[in-house]
Amino acid sequence: MKLRTTVSAATLACAAFFSAGIFAQTQPITFNPKGTGDTNADKISVGTFDWVPGNAVAIAGNPAGGLTVGSKVIFLSQSRLGSLLDPNGVVIGLPADKDFTFVAGAGEVVTTTNGTPATNVTLAFNAAETDTNFFEMWVKAAPPIANMLAGTGFGQTAQGTRILYGKIIDMAGNFATAACAGGAASVVFDQFVNNDWPGTNTICGAGGTDVSVEILQADPNYFPGFDPGQVANLKAFFNTSTVTPFKQADPSRLFTGNDAGVNLTDAEPTIMPKLGTVNGAPPLTGDPLDFQFQADANQSFVVATTVAGGCRVTYGGNDKNGNISPNSFGQACSSDKGNKQNCYTFGGQVGAPTIEPPAGEHTHHNTSGPAGDFVFHAGSHSAPKSTMITAAVCKDPGACRPAEANAGFKQIDFEGTGSFRSLDATATAYLSKNAGHPVAPDNHDTQIYYFRVDMDDTGEPGNKPSKNKFDVNACGQFFAADLNQALNIPDPRLLKSDGGFVNSCGACADVYQFYICKDQNPCEQNDAIYAVRGFLTGGNIQIHKQIK
Repeated sequence: MKLRTTVSAATLACAAFFSAGIFAQTQPITFNPKGTGDTNADKISVGTFDWVPGNAVAIAGNPAGGLTVGSKVIFLSQSRLGSLLDPNGVVIGLPADKDFTFVAGAGEVVTTTNGTPATNVTLAFNAAETDTNFFEMWVKAAPPIANMLAGTGFGQTAQGTRILYGKIIDMAGNFATAACAGGAASVVFDQFVNNDWPGTNTICGAGGTDVSVEILQADPNYFPGFDPGQVANLKAFFNTSTVTPFKQADPSRLFTGNDAGVNLTDAEPTIMPKLGTVNGAPPLTGDPLDFQFQADANQSFVVATTVAGGCRVTYGGNDKNGNISPNSFGQACSSDKGNKQNCYTFGGQVGAPTIEPPAGEHTHHNTSGPAGDFVFHAGSHSAPKSTMITAAVCKDPGACRPAEANAGFKQIDFEGTGSFRSLDATATAYLSKNAGHPVAPDNHDTQIYYFRVDMDDTGEPGNKPSKNKFDVNACGQFFAADLNQALNIPDPRLLKSDGGFVNSCGACADVYQFYICKDQNPCEQNDAIYAVRGFLTGGNIQIHKQIK
């Protein structure tokens, strides 16, 4: 993007850039604003989601002396859906009894500046910022609607349903300052109806930010046309104009600072911007201030580019098979009247291997059995920053039909460091005994633990294997050979045609294997303090293409 030193030129530059990207690849999608799924009477074809003027803020976007090349900021944005446009640009109204909102955030890094302090800046996506990277679209019954001034009701609420979830995979932005009306250096910050920010002024300027989002989850009640193949090949694209002062919306007092996690188990934090007395005017000294903008976004869906050699897995499930110890298998928990087996649920999303370190989050919840009740997590914003996915490898080449979302792989292995979020007394005793030292939750202990995961996406639906005698035997042989070993060790192939075991995809249920070591140092499963493995009895593992 090229910046200009006047408001009009900056705005025109943004419009030209965004138009070139949208018109070439925009794909209409099927949307059901009433949330009734595949009901024909309620489904519509949508080309654009037109959001009302809302808010964006660059956290740490106003440091002492101004932004310089290499400065890092967190870009947060939120708004309400104003209307829909069909593929021909005809406006489609929304149900009066529903309030659609979005929240998003990711890291940016300054790539160019002009002037001292900078009056023109360009910014690019900061892929290394993995703590804050999210996109969510929510719906709830109206009234009430999200409160733009308070900055509340845009993300997770007790009444809300998340209908779209993804991760930002690219973004680019700019902002150019200009003299305010009458040549003033600053004007009143909030010029929308009433001045609800008395004592706060702002510098003037305009710019834009474009954002690409990889969709990880879509609610079929609202997006009935989003089959796995469409999710795998499309990305959401936002073009957003950013201006100061605020004239069409109230400046928000709060922003949603992160998502609810892939499994909706994380509390969404809120952030109150620190603007100073003049929004955007660099302080002379001290900690960086934030820079808040009125933001007007349009959203469409475009064809994505597949990253060669990459994959991403999204998953959630439960398993009734578990281990009494890291080396002893048990029977189904449903038949375990004596509570002798470990039962667990798990969920998350991980991408490999084109991002270093790979982005993702993983949560494992042992719900009952000898290991008690505990939650282990890594990479989520509720986990310590020292926890993360450190490596991931896509394995077993070849898409597994009818798992249409699949990339060119059927298996993915990943490892990292995590921590315990909660433990009951049984879990504390079990894990501490196996570790040889006290194991405590991460709000009482800074210890982190190495873990390793081995996953197989064997087809859809993922938890209902074939009952054919040959398939049952072949799946058992594959499972016996598929051990949770070091990432550099090839896994056995699934399909007989590839030198593996089964005749076709879908013969076996998906496979999940997981173990935890006694500390942050890697170990093998024989030395694990906790380990489970088994075919899924509920849920699904889906390996997708990695896109950009």
